[in-house]
Amino acid sequence: MTLRVTSLSYLLLPLMIVSCAGQLHAQEPLSAQETAARIDRIFEKAWQENEITPAPLTEDHEFVRRVYLDLAGRIPSVSETRQFLSDSAPDKRRLLVERLLDSPAYVRHLTTSLRNALIPQAESQAQFRGLIPGFEAWLWQHVSEESPWDEIVREIITAPVGSQQPVEGVIASPTSPDAFFAVRELKPESLATGTSRAFLGVRLDCAQCHDHPFDKWRQQQFWSLAAFYSGFQSGAEAPGSPAAMMQRQERQGQRSITIPETGEVVDAEFLTGSVPEWTNDASSREVLAGWITDPENPWFARMAVNRMWGQFFGLGIVHPIDDFSENNPPSHPEVLDLLAEQFVAHDCNLEFLVKTLTATRVYQTTSRQTHASQEDPTQFARAALRGLTPEQFFDSLAEAVGFYQPYRSDNPFVVATDTPRARFVDLFRDEADSPLQKETTILQALAMMNSDFVGTATSLENSQTLRAVAEFPLMSDEERIETLFLATLSRLPTSAERQQFGSYVSEGGTTADSAHAMADVFWALLNSSEFLLNH
Repeated sequence: MTLRVTSLSYLLLPLMIVSCAGQLHAQEPLSAQETAARIDRIFEKAWQENEITPAPLTEDHEFVRRVYLDLAGRIPSVSETRQFLSDSAPDKRRLLVERLLDSPAYVRHLTTSLRNALIPQAESQAQFRGLIPGFEAWLWQHVSEESPWDEIVREIITAPVGSQQPVEGVIASPTSPDAFFAVRELKPESLATGTSRAFLGVRLDCAQCHDHPFDKWRQQQFWSLAAFYSGFQSGAEAPGSPAAMMQRQERQGQRSITIPETGEVVDAEFLTGSVPEWTNDASSREVLAGWITDPENPWFARMAVNRMWGQFFGLGIVHPIDDFSENNPPSHPEVLDLLAEQFVAHDCNLEFLVKTLTATRVYQTTSRQTHASQEDPTQFARAALRGLTPEQFFDSLAEAVGFYQPYRSDNPFVVATDTPRARFVDLFRDEADSPLQKETTILQALAMMNSDFVGTATSLENSQTLRAVAEFPLMSDEERIETLFLATLSRLPTSAERQQFGSYVSEGGTTADSAHAMADVFWALLNSSEFLLNH
């Protein structure tokens, strides 16, 4: 029997989701703590069956650094670390997560993470960078208002394209999701692949020119999905600039497309094989958005929770996170199903996912390997060592050294490319599928060792942090070293480190000057692998 879905069906269906077995299950909402406990029980069972000894829980200094990086996009300040370490409340970890969720830093970090995921071309291709501020401003508004993920996705897919044009790097309209279409040049085939990967975790790319060689997808299915965007076909190709391209008019009522290689005309159809039930007042993109975000969609919720899991653990339950296929099964399908079911039960609330994931014992394990059975990262028996994103890296560096960028009062939606942050982000950008695969290049290492910014930030004359530590009159050298450790590594030095660095400073380092020796210690901590990793 063919399933027909109208564009408004997602508003009328009961709260259900398809499990891996393809059956529908109504779900009662569980709290984040209850969901986390169930996840832990699933993992405990898996560890026992596979004879795995999980790593112990993190110490407080490990947790506070990790959760600040994951939620705020930066390491904590010295005062924030001291406050958490001295807190004796039994639920202080949960309370810290809730405080961070209410902070502008969380909104900014999640906005940046979603922007990088949804329009990655905007960073790598200079002609599209002018679209970033408008898209970020639009995302910022939704994240700050705690908009449900399905609402955000529907707005992207159904956006009235053409409402803004980038001119000399400035966005005329400050908030718009148009960039999702502009970076894909309004091409139906590019929008089909972008939509399926970003929101469903389905890689259709290889089915564009022929049936997929390694998966079930056929060329006709690819173009049937592209047909939902066929209204952007206008005969003549648009000029290459985003401004000109975004002025193209969408031809309403287009529900079919011609496959270039074969000349075959195919109608719009969902990837499940179901045929849309068209209505006169619903556009093709509205119908597509309704199907994608429908609670019965077999991919949407699972892709959303898998993306968030990958962000917090460095590795998706399905990995790569946007490669759901029969040949790439999830490592822990019960966990994926549970999270997806509860995500839908909580109306696609992203903060619910954050509270759930950070409350698990799995998230709170230490990254130190304490048993040989913890070697396989897909078992999540210990926390993975994750490379920082370029934004996390610079914002953590800025926090450690006391550097603050001035606010652009003339136009906050200008793309500023000649700032220390912009230069670092550009230099440290990479194409790795996972933060577990990040590698430091020679240029990046040199930037940390010898760049003007790092040199200035670690000098006694210019570093806010270093100058405050060195010049504070009531502080001993041991306390100064302790403060530098808290500022960079979010922990106190070990006994061996106290002795080693204490001797270096008291002897004046290489210049017989204790203040300059303190600057050497600061520079060494900033260049340590412990600072450069989320662990």
